[in-house]
Amino acid sequence: MRNYLVAVCLLLPIAIGWGRQAVPSDVTPEERRLGEEAVKEFEAKVKPVADHPALPQLRAIVSRLVPVTERPKMAYTIKVVDDPEPNAFTFPGGFMYVTTGLLKLAQSEHELAAVLAHEIAHNTRLHALRMARKESQLSLPVLLSMLAAVFARGEATAQAAQIVSGVVQVMLLGYSRDMEREADEAAFRYLRQAGYNPVGLLTFFEKLAQLERRTTPPQFLPGYWTTHPAVEERIGAIKGWLQAAGLPINRRPVTGALKVEAQEMEVNGQKVGVLLLSGEELCRFAAAEGKTGLARAQEAARRLDAALDDGAQPFAFRLTVAKQRLTVAVNRQVLWELSDDDARLNRRSLDDLAKHIQQALTRAFLRGRLEGQI
Repeated sequence: MRNYLVAVCLLLPIAIGWGRQAVPSDVTPEERRLGEEAVKEFEAKVKPVADHPALPQLRAIVSRLVPVTERPKMAYTIKVVDDPEPNAFTFPGGFMYVTTGLLKLAQSEHELAAVLAHEIAHNTRLHALRMARKESQLSLPVLLSMLAAVFARGEATAQAAQIVSGVVQVMLLGYSRDMEREADEAAFRYLRQAGYNPVGLLTFFEKLAQLERRTTPPQFLPGYWTTHPAVEERIGAIKGWLQAAGLPINRRPVTGALKVEAQEMEVNGQKVGVLLLSGEELCRFAAAEGKTGLARAQEAARRLDAALDDGAQPFAFRLTVAKQRLTVAVNRQVLWELSDDDARLNRRSLDDLAKHIQQALTRAFLRGRLEGQI
């Protein structure tokens, strides 16, 4: 036992309090074996989905996040679990699970990255091991050395089995509030360093808050919001971090709201371009100045998309009619112009077309706000 204790102390030289010493950059054999044992018990309770189509994307996100963490050499095994509740779990040793419910709730890669960064942070902070240590009342090196000895000899002791079960219970019942806050803050940093939009962390928690509000009473129901408490408090903290970092809270890039599209359609045998926002037609473009109607619509779509990504709000749009032209602009930047020919194609006067576009923009923003997407 003494030899195992020495080995573990060399591999994992951390104090009971987090942060006084660094954790190893790679997984230790003891962590890996503990995780393997816990995963066996966990998978007896859940239904992993073999070859889920989201797995390549999830693996790519993890491989992008891990190098910026405190454990850049960690290798993770990620699986999808068939469960409608939005949830995610990370076991010691780099075993990670996300539910089908979570995949359905996340609207973009940025939101998926936010969840995975949070779970990775639980691993880099050794939260499961710290909780197991608390439950077993053993110091972390002693706990791991004891398990190392048991695993090496192939012996299953009651205490070892209890620790493994304790790790699984931590995953299912959740961490302490302090650990959740710690993981949130680390995830925020990982996302920025890996090139993901940290607003995804905010928007995902906002979705969870909406689910919580629709659940009555939430404390009696299973799911993410009961195992990860104080969602509104965490949302407030993330907003504070974004503000402190000088980052705008623009939800559109991470939620897919206010989707801009340019399409081609045929009207009275004539091919025209159509500009749509959130599925609603804003206006149609005739061929003009050597450009097809579709090319003009695509150019307008690119400019509108960029303006919305920059955080343009409804009040920033200026629609003016002068010299038989309708100009649509944001902060003095012209997005597109429409002529009398375009107006006839839209079966409206330029003035009426301006009103229609303004109303369609307002409706799109209102829907996005009601759905919590912008």
